[in-house]
Amino acid sequence: MCGISGIFNFSGKNISSKNLLEKIINFQNNRGPDNKDLWYSEDRKIYLGHNRLSIIDLSKDANQPFISKDKNFVITFNGEIYNYKEIKKELEDRNINFNSNSDTEVIIEAYKLWGIDSLNKLRGMFSFAIYDISKKKLLLARDPFGIKPLYYSFNNGVLYFASSARSLLSVPSISKKLSNAGLVSFYLWGHIQEQHTFFKEINSLEKGTCLTIDDKGNKNDIKFADIKNEIINSKNIKFKDKTEIISYIKEAVQETTKYHMVSDVPVSFLLSSGIDSSCLVASNTDNKNCSALTIDFEGHSKENYESLLAQKTCGINKLSHIRNIIEKKEIKNEIDNFYKEMDLPSNDGLNSFLVSKKAKKNNFKVIISGAGGDEFFSGYPSFKRVPIIKNFISKLPRFKSVDKLFKNTLYKFLKKYKLNTKFSGLYSFGGTTHEAFLLQRSLFLPHELGNYLNSDEIFNGLGELNVFDNLINDSNQFDNDRLKIIYLEIKYYLCSKLLRDCDWTSMANSVEMRLPFVDWFFFKKIAPLFKLNIDKKLLLEGFQEKLPKELFHRKKTGFAIPHYDYLNLYNYDKKKYSHSIKDWSEFSFKKYIKNINI
Repeated sequence: MCGISGIFNFSGKNISSKNLLEKIINFQNNRGPDNKDLWYSEDRKIYLGHNRLSIIDLSKDANQPFISKDKNFVITFNGEIYNYKEIKKELEDRNINFNSNSDTEVIIEAYKLWGIDSLNKLRGMFSFAIYDISKKKLLLARDPFGIKPLYYSFNNGVLYFASSARSLLSVPSISKKLSNAGLVSFYLWGHIQEQHTFFKEINSLEKGTCLTIDDKGNKNDIKFADIKNEIINSKNIKFKDKTEIISYIKEAVQETTKYHMVSDVPVSFLLSSGIDSSCLVASNTDNKNCSALTIDFEGHSKENYESLLAQKTCGINKLSHIRNIIEKKEIKNEIDNFYKEMDLPSNDGLNSFLVSKKAKKNNFKVIISGAGGDEFFSGYPSFKRVPIIKNFISKLPRFKSVDKLFKNTLYKFLKKYKLNTKFSGLYSFGGTTHEAFLLQRSLFLPHELGNYLNSDEIFNGLGELNVFDNLINDSNQFDNDRLKIIYLEIKYYLCSKLLRDCDWTSMANSVEMRLPFVDWFFFKKIAPLFKLNIDKKLLLEGFQEKLPKELFHRKKTGFAIPHYDYLNLYNYDKKKYSHSIKDWSEFSFKKYIKNINI
């Protein structure tokens, strides 16, 4: 886990590439404080940078940028390849030798042998750049779920790229001008929707995609992994009974957990009293060099119960358990640090930031998260609410006058009395699955955006995002509502929000966060089960012998942040809206803007 960066000057212009890259590297220091370095070609057209957080092969032999044995290829790589030993064995069987024990060298040798097809062999999270010195060609690649970020900007004949969007703002020629798509996206979703960023001249490489650029600036992008196609084209698996399904899920979870334990440093599970993290702990078969960490908030009403249940899970699984409390006296300072480090605006991520901070204080470099379980095992309220809303609203006759009544009269009434304004969108956005999903997941509905943005920003932003057409396209080809919701949750929430926040919040604390559920090989194994309506109960039953009985009876609880308590620390207007997340989002936006000096 690291930070990558680079500058590819195919314009022939005289720019200070070395100085500019050093600024980017220094900005990304928290992503990899163990070592930093850069490499440049003889013709000085390309510079590659790296910040290293040492996890696999802690020796200097694994430092990056890494040059291949034949001196023809250079790589800067961020992430982990969990099956690197298997790929390495396959390469060694072809008489390919290695100078290190790193997964980095495995990537570069695999690419030399199999080219772009090598990307389908990589089980892990990754973003990397490989430069072919003889062909003067650069390859940028990002894992199928986009767990690891890769931001880039083509600016006056020069390509700049990095693991952090804000680090690219250190380049004077890259404008800080805000993107209309980014502005609308934040107020619509509470985060910036992939592949957009908050800045007009900075983009995010699409997940599951590789981009090649030659020294003339010619570009070519290839999609090597597609989540939607994998769900649609997954082959049916015949099971004798429910017991066989449970066994299949259990084995798949055990396998992905085993791969995610690959590390040369200690690993700690982030353990709440929830199903996902508890099942990961129960699926682990080797407690060597491993523990669990639970975080509570001082004064939080559920803290004792949460910790006791987590402790009970660890006791059953004979795993060392550490409990840390976020004290009231430290929280304001940590919130300030949270916004100082925030890469792109989000109304989430504080929980991940705080738990990563505590992990670092406990000397953990690697932490395991249960993120992704709700998307794959239908754990969110949207799986029940969206079909109910759609089935009811779709039966109503459509009249423009009724639509206007909801959006204007009802909206003003709800807003005046601080009630849930989403009811004003029921008639307009409740009649189809994709619109009901927008209604469920949105922060503010499209007709509310005028409270924050001007008409041009809204019109252009919605156009750039192409919100409604994309939602339609993302929903078609699926046989039922549940499959649609699974994909929409993955694309619009998991990939664009949770994974981005997991990355920057953990890396801001020089900690690597791993997500066993968000694994392409695991996903391909369970995707056929989506058509069988699998849920959390089946996941839970697979590990029932190693989990407390209380998990089978309690309601779903998230890692809740007491937003209003924290807003009070800043004398912020309390309860402007019906839900604390809206007030928090408004506060978050202002704090982010202030910290990046726009």
